[in-house]
Amino acid sequence: MKYLFQGFAFSLLLVLGTLLYAEEEKGRLGDLWKQIAEEGNIVLKKSFNALSKITDQFIIDLEQEISEVSDIIEGQQSLNMEDKIDSIRLFVEDVGELKKKQTKASSFTIISKSKKDYRIKIDEVLKEIEPVLFDGQVVNYSERIRKAKRGIEDFEEKKVELNEKIIFAPEESSLFNTSKDELRKEIEKIEILTKKSEKLIDKLEFDLKRKMSALGIKLTREQIRIMTTRIDGDDLAKSFAIFDVTKQITQTLGLMMEQNSFSGSATTKYYGIYVILSEILGYSQRQYIEKIDEIYMPALTVVQKNIEDSIEFAKNSIKETDNEQNKKILESNIEANKFSLSVLGKYKEILIGQRNSIEKAVERTNEQIMVAYSTYDTAVNSANLINLISQTQESFNKIMDMQLPEIIPFENSELENKFNEISEQLLKATS
Repeated sequence: MKYLFQGFAFSLLLVLGTLLYAEEEKGRLGDLWKQIAEEGNIVLKKSFNALSKITDQFIIDLEQEISEVSDIIEGQQSLNMEDKIDSIRLFVEDVGELKKKQTKASSFTIISKSKKDYRIKIDEVLKEIEPVLFDGQVVNYSERIRKAKRGIEDFEEKKVELNEKIIFAPEESSLFNTSKDELRKEIEKIEILTKKSEKLIDKLEFDLKRKMSALGIKLTREQIRIMTTRIDGDDLAKSFAIFDVTKQITQTLGLMMEQNSFSGSATTKYYGIYVILSEILGYSQRQYIEKIDEIYMPALTVVQKNIEDSIEFAKNSIKETDNEQNKKILESNIEANKFSLSVLGKYKEILIGQRNSIEKAVERTNEQIMVAYSTYDTAVNSANLINLISQTQESFNKIMDMQLPEIIPFENSELENKFNEISEQLLKATS
């Protein structure tokens, strides 16, 4: 029994690790597990009580996470435009200077820095700026939803284990034994965790659907679930979040320019912020393409190779067995793996299609960046800047439309389950 409950302790802590994100929290829980492990030889009841406290804390932590998402949905953590604009403004001169040097530099040189070298330096600055845009906003929907779903699966497993333990547990509690009633109460806590995890998933899906709707993208809950299942789900959410935040900041910049149109230097500074926003959009697009090329596609190749190896193994096994029943099982395994390959092929088509769309969007974004820099560098008329800012909204919308993924509902549950299964395999291959 001692080892069974220690195993339960370890499993619960693994689940905790999937949903708790703060490093401080992870450290605290890790210390608690260390204490339990060190004192595991003392008494079983002490370990169980420690586990119960962990479960209680887990409920509190989940409730806090739900509350944070709820605050975002209700607008209590709306964008602080003033802070964001002030923060971005600090980088205007640095980015502008690097851009001038990039323009003058050669495409290839051994002695001095090339255009590519300056591009890398600009991207390093943009990487530093990017977190400013998402402060207080949920971006990693897919990751958080996946972790919550894994948590639910683990909770169900623990519930089964505890139900089994109830059969053998005594009616009365003692120093060394956990009673049936105590185990039932622990099951009730796990059921609460399951419900709270489901609630968190619902709120995350709702918030993503809400944000998409605000951008003019109408998606059903089913389409949202498909989107968050994809390996590039968070990349999609992030790209849309950039459009959302950029549009809001750009609108504010337009108002500030109009308010201070008498000051050429002020409006030029505002426009410098807009230039950086355009650069960040391009940076995000390039990062997305890089992920598809260097992470997701190689991961697909790994998964494909594993499936093909399984098919080859089954085929060879059929040749080596005379048992008809075993042959049927192996043939069934081959057919299942062939189905996996067909779904994987569709997965690859989705990613390639998304990559092609982003590449086209990058061309449009680069054109916008070129015009923005030229205007910023030569700006003398605030009215021209204001007009250009107002025209930008339409440009952003067109670029966003070019990046919109085609999200087709699954034909059946079998296809959906296999798609989800492959997504999990891809996640493992990329971790």
